[in-house]
Amino acid sequence: MIKKILNYFKEELKTNYKFYIVYVVLLSLLFINFNYYVYSPGGLEDLTDRIEVSDSYDSKGSFNLTYVTSRAGNIYNILLSYILPSWDLVSVKDSQIENESTSEVVERNQIYLRQTSYDAIIAAFNEANIDYEVKNVNVTVTFVYDNSNTDIKTGDIIKEINGVKINNYEELSNEMSKYKENDKINFKVLRDNKETDAYAILKKENDRVIVGMYLAELKDVVTNPSVKYIFKDNESGSSRGLMCALDIYNKITEFDLTKGDIIAGTGVIYEDGSVGSIDGVKYKLKGAVKNKAKVFIVPSENYDEAVKLKKEHNYDIEIIEADNLHNVIEKIKNR
Repeated sequence: MIKKILNYFKEELKTNYKFYIVYVVLLSLLFINFNYYVYSPGGLEDLTDRIEVSDSYDSKGSFNLTYVTSRAGNIYNILLSYILPSWDLVSVKDSQIENESTSEVVERNQIYLRQTSYDAIIAAFNEANIDYEVKNVNVTVTFVYDNSNTDIKTGDIIKEINGVKINNYEELSNEMSKYKENDKINFKVLRDNKETDAYAILKKENDRVIVGMYLAELKDVVTNPSVKYIFKDNESGSSRGLMCALDIYNKITEFDLTKGDIIAGTGVIYEDGSVGSIDGVKYKLKGAVKNKAKVFIVPSENYDEAVKLKKEHNYDIEIIEADNLHNVIEKIKNR
């Protein structure tokens, strides 16, 4: 019986081998990812249970993150991007600096997520005039240029420069100013929770002596009431900062900014309360509208684009411009 079955398949392959070759090739292509992403409108992430604040005030509405849905650049999704008007094909290079690998992009964005999250705490507590303490600052490498002469890696935390302890970015900058082009500097860095020696030979660029890397300050912030973030493993990026700051401020102050509404938005936040621009406004705004948000908050640099999109598509949503946290809070209170 088994012999008959094997003979049948043998004859079938001999007769139709071209068909099976084409079939296998086409099937394989569906699982191959090319150097593209496919972006489309996302949804909302309610921060009510994503940020825990001890002894927080209740809120009748909610502050919500907006996001872009990103799909792998396989044949199936690429073809759909030419059919569906809300799906866009985007090169992976658009999210890279130089020749970053995908894992390096993810690591960089996860560092930015932690940075903006704790800047959000500081900005919110400053606005609420509530004391807090910054216990520790980790100057963390987010990117190293290909032409840099160094063995420092993304994710390294800089602890010393030539024996001088580094506690924040300002101290690092002051120490670096003591050296000149082609000087070799010895670093102590924390890499994978282990202290490691590293080096850099300085170069000159725009009248500044540099290593050739991007840095972020990651802060340990102690507050009362306490603040705890509940992140998902796949989350990254800095565009959540503004909405986190608003949610925290709303939880540590008595007045309910939401007034019972769904408030969505996006924007980078800095510890001084200023708001930075973001990407993907059209996807985030459409996601907010689709999920019945009453308000969409957007950085000043992206405001005109959001207003234009609202008019073009006749979106039923209020758009608030965000230049700094204080002004956004006042606009929300007075809407």
